[in-house]
Amino acid sequence: MPQHHFPMLFTQILPVSRWLHTSLLTGVAMAALPAGAFAQDATTKDTDAATLEPITISSDRERTAPPLPGGITLDSETLDKIAPRTLKDVFSGNAAVNVGGASPVTQKTYVQGIEDTKLNVTIDGTRQNNSSYHHLGTTVMDPGMLKKVDVETGVAPADSGPGALGGSIAYETRDARDILEPGENFGGYGKIAYDTNSQGFSEWLTMAGRTDKVEALAYVQNNNTNNYRDGNGDKVDGTANGSENGLGKFALNGQDGERFEAFASHLEDEGVRPSRPNFGALTSGQGAQWISYKKTAMGVSYVDEMPNGQLDPELSLNYSKSELDVPNLQNGASFFHTNSEIETVNGKAANNFDVGIGKVNTGIDFYHDEATGTHNNGTRAGSYTEKSTNIGVFSQARLDLTDRWRTSFGGRFDRQWFTGIDGSEFDEQGLSGNVNTEYDILSNTTIYGGAGTAFGGLPIGESNIYNFSGVWDYAGFAPSRSFNYKAGSRVTFDRLTLDGNVFYNRIERSHDLSDTDRQTTVDLATRGINLSGTYQFDTAYIRATYTHTIVRSDGAPPVSTASAWQGVLLGDIITIDAGKEWHDLGLRAGMSSELALKNDDPEKYGAEPIDTYFVANLYGEWTPEMLSQAVTLRVDANNIFDRAYTDRTTTGYDSIRTEPYMDPGRSFVLSAKVKF
Repeated sequence: MPQHHFPMLFTQILPVSRWLHTSLLTGVAMAALPAGAFAQDATTKDTDAATLEPITISSDRERTAPPLPGGITLDSETLDKIAPRTLKDVFSGNAAVNVGGASPVTQKTYVQGIEDTKLNVTIDGTRQNNSSYHHLGTTVMDPGMLKKVDVETGVAPADSGPGALGGSIAYETRDARDILEPGENFGGYGKIAYDTNSQGFSEWLTMAGRTDKVEALAYVQNNNTNNYRDGNGDKVDGTANGSENGLGKFALNGQDGERFEAFASHLEDEGVRPSRPNFGALTSGQGAQWISYKKTAMGVSYVDEMPNGQLDPELSLNYSKSELDVPNLQNGASFFHTNSEIETVNGKAANNFDVGIGKVNTGIDFYHDEATGTHNNGTRAGSYTEKSTNIGVFSQARLDLTDRWRTSFGGRFDRQWFTGIDGSEFDEQGLSGNVNTEYDILSNTTIYGGAGTAFGGLPIGESNIYNFSGVWDYAGFAPSRSFNYKAGSRVTFDRLTLDGNVFYNRIERSHDLSDTDRQTTVDLATRGINLSGTYQFDTAYIRATYTHTIVRSDGAPPVSTASAWQGVLLGDIITIDAGKEWHDLGLRAGMSSELALKNDDPEKYGAEPIDTYFVANLYGEWTPEMLSQAVTLRVDANNIFDRAYTDRTTTGYDSIRTEPYMDPGRSFVLSAKVKF
């Protein structure tokens, strides 16, 4: 596949340049009070009928995407309450999904202990292939415009896409109609935040407009923060955030529900990072350096939002490109320039057929990945490319068999063609299948279960180091396969909802993407228990989640430095969050906390146990009536007890060669948001 040059046009047309910091900082600060004073009155709400919903992380989905029990959904109201600045914030209320890493570009996401490179991950339908460098994050993104996040844990439906070995994650960003109030044709918001710990500002600007048929949205975001201090008061080098983000969307709506949508996004993260960005430092003394990461995506889609009869189509075509530049990668006494570029094209054509008792989604999807790595290391210096093409056909039924019995089942067939950097060619194929069911044994009690197997195919390797430490060998290269199971129950007592499930996930031949031997694999297995409980008051809620997750690599606990592309030790984690609203006063307040209990697993390979840590956060929001509800002031107090700790999914805590990142100490984030 030839190199694509048209994404460069987008990055030139829509730069998110450094002037944004100054202009937004000045503009939002000057506009905050006057804009609120002159804003039109917001549509009033019936405060007597209003209630505060809990942070909705549950196994239930909207009827347009029926539930796979045990999954996780975060909707727009939930995300608004969280006000996430990083992916770690997004999943802060659920113990089964964990994110580690000190800066957004190094954060890795783990679902039930499995890294998300073993999941099918999409952002607005765009396939995420981030196999550039195991010292970077796996899904690098700005969560500021997220509207919805769906996580399928373990057992994934056939229409979620190929390679869903441990499940899937689907991120969806907001459209213009999500920004505008009913009756508005133009609007948006500006927001500014100051972090007292990193002593820097972040700014957001969103504008949206629409007519009867056309919608458009533009979003830009800028960070300019310094290195933060940990709970010991020490500065943590390499954690300054200077990332910039931009998103543009356009939609055309037909009279009968047809919707055509196009989007383009661009993210840049450039700054001084440690030689291996996911470690706080190397004990060998290798220093920090300037590292550049860029990511561009674009796509088009078509759906019918008012389907008539059997025609309910979904069409999409997406493109993404990520670039990593490491000018001085130290290896021993020498320094080398390495560069990685990954391009992906993916698409889907499907139709939802109404069969009376539910729907059957049937279609075809494809992707083409092309990764190129360049370096100047001795006789192996050069540019190398791996390619992977996959075509899959799928069908997934979601049926209400009776008033009490619901089920979802389906399968897919994938055919893959893979080309190695030495010209080796592979032709693989495999079947995947899944079944999920739930039954209401009582009016308030539901039992559920699911099982599935997924064909994993041959993954693209770590392109930043193709042939770097040795010649890559493809002998015996074979596809992976997973087997996943879960069973649980959900009980509701008026205001109290309890949910619990047990799970087991096994990936046979789970590939290490960084080894010169491309058939270096492990059998990765995770098993455990997930529990959650929510109590809903009239204008408040309290929620707790617990996970006990055991992770094994070839039957033994994995070391954290080998967690890239695989799994990480979790053990026992408890989260608690709560919130309350005072509607008449325009106030909202809440808290969140995480307790990770001591884990003795590392002692099995001669390392120290993982220590217990507890971190607690508070937030408060005020939307003054006197300013026509156009201004929202917020304060987040993070790590209020100023604990010195390392997050459970941050690598390097058990190696004498590395010093792990310490997480941020106490910080206050002060923000002002102005709607116009």
